Amino acid sequence: HVEAVVPHGVDCDIWRPAEDRAAAWSATGYPGKRGVAAVGRIRESKGTDRFVDTMLRVLPNHPDVTALVLGQARPQHAAFLDGLKERVRAAGLADRLLFPGEVPPAEMPALIRACSLTLPLPRYEPYGMTPLEGMASGVPFVGSPTGDFRTFAADGSAGIVVEEEHLVEDAGAAVDALLSNHGW
Repeated sequence: HVEAVVPHGVDCDIWRPAEDRAAAWSATGYPGKRGVAAVGRIRESKGTDRFVDTMLRVLPNHPDVTALVLGQARPQHAAFLDGLKERVRAAGLADRLLFPGEVPPAEMPALIRACSLTLPLPRYEPYGMTPLEGMASGVPFVGSPTGDFRTFAADGSAGIVVEEEHLVEDAGAAVDALLSNHGW
């Protein structure tokens, strides 16, 4: 009797790198020359607030970058979403930190491959598919220390995991460095 753990897989025919990321981003219709995204339900456990706080730190340093919160807030999280939007508006970044809502599954692969970076920063995640989908799309991630994110980022070539203690500051520094290195 042999036991094995088989992790979730990603269909690499669907999730694949863009031939030209700049052209792919331009085709999305979103402003700027590059995009950064958080994907998932909008709620505290998914770390949507941590993404917003990180982007409020980073976006002023990168005027060509647009940040996207891709996901839906259920009715019980509507006040949480409204608070995030108000923080973004108060920071003067409502034109660059956008909340487009839920993206149809068939459209998600093209949107992710157009991004330069994803930021899964959940407080809890049992496994975490968004880093894998991004990695299959040639898009690195900066993530929280949850799910299997450490395993995905093991050699540092596809992702960086930041610790909880100073998560927003450390995520901001990592994102800033990656966006400054146009090779990523």
